[in-house]
This record gives sequence, C-alpha cells and structure tokens, in this order.
Amino acid sequence: MMDALAWIEQTSLSTWVREDFYAYFVLLILHAWGMAMLVGGGMALSLRVLGFARGTQLAGWRMVFPVMKIGAVLAIISGLGLLAGYPAKALTNWVFALKFACLLSAAWLVGHMAKVSFNKGVEPVGLVKLQAVAALLLWIGGVAAGKLLLYTNVMLMTADVTGDYGG
Repeated sequence: MMDALAWIEQTSLSTWVREDFYAYFVLLILHAWGMAMLVGGGMALSLRVLGFARGTQLAGWRMVFPVMKIGAVLAIISGLGLLAGYPAKALTNWVFALKFACLLSAAWLVGHMAKVSFNKGVEPVGLVKLQAVAALLLWIGGVAAGKLLLYTNVMLMTADVTGDYGG
C-alpha cells in the first residue's frame, strides 16, 4: 500500500496541490462549498421530516436534491484533489473511513426518506422520523470526522514512514 501511496505523491497533480501557492486552499474552499450544499441540504430535509417548516409542502422539498447533487459532485472532485495532495495522510487514517461511512449512510437515509415520504402527501411518522434523526446524527458525524482529519493523521507523507525524502 505504501508503494501505491508513494507513487500518487510523485504525480504532477499531487505535487501541484502541495506546492502551488493557491491550489490546496482553492480545493479546500470548493470542498467546503460542496459539503455545505450536500450536508446542508440533507440536514434541511431531515429537519423538515422531523416537523420543522410544516407550513411547506413536503413534495416541494424535492428542489433540494439538485443542490445536494451539485454539492456532492463539487465535494467529490475537490476531495479527490485534496486526497491526491496527501494520500497517505487520509488513507492511513481510520477517521477518513468514518467520514465516508457517515456521509454515505446519511445520504442513503435521506434518499430513502424521500422515496417513502415525499410521494404520499402526508406528514412522515414512526420509522421515517427515526431515520431523519439518524441522518442528522450521521451528517454531523461526517462533518466532525472531516474536521478531525486535520488533527488525527499518523503521517503526512509516505516518506514520514519510509525515510525516503527523494534526495
């Protein structure tokens, strides 16, 4: 695995992300915007299922899904760029896997809630509300795990383990 991570670290994309004055920060800003659209939309839908904004038609909340999809695409593309810059930092950290598990589970729950609830025209009850609570907790967990990535890595680059600094 370390050989694959070291190879990624030597690509021109990885070097550019690490060494260009703006690249990492632009990717980070785009990732934050994408996550805001994805997670913000998912949390808003979950809160609506829980009864917030009852004065709005549940079916009208479908307009949030295109925003979430744009956010997901933006977060994925920028996230891959960030990952290319420091693959060992992320891929050797269990918190990175936790972030993905939380976000994918939350997205699946929101999609399932929409299928079950939005076509019926009645306020969700029971299991659907429980799913909304779980989705909210998972969205929060995914964001928290993403922030913890800054502080939980065991290595930044493969050279931190191998001692090979390319010189």
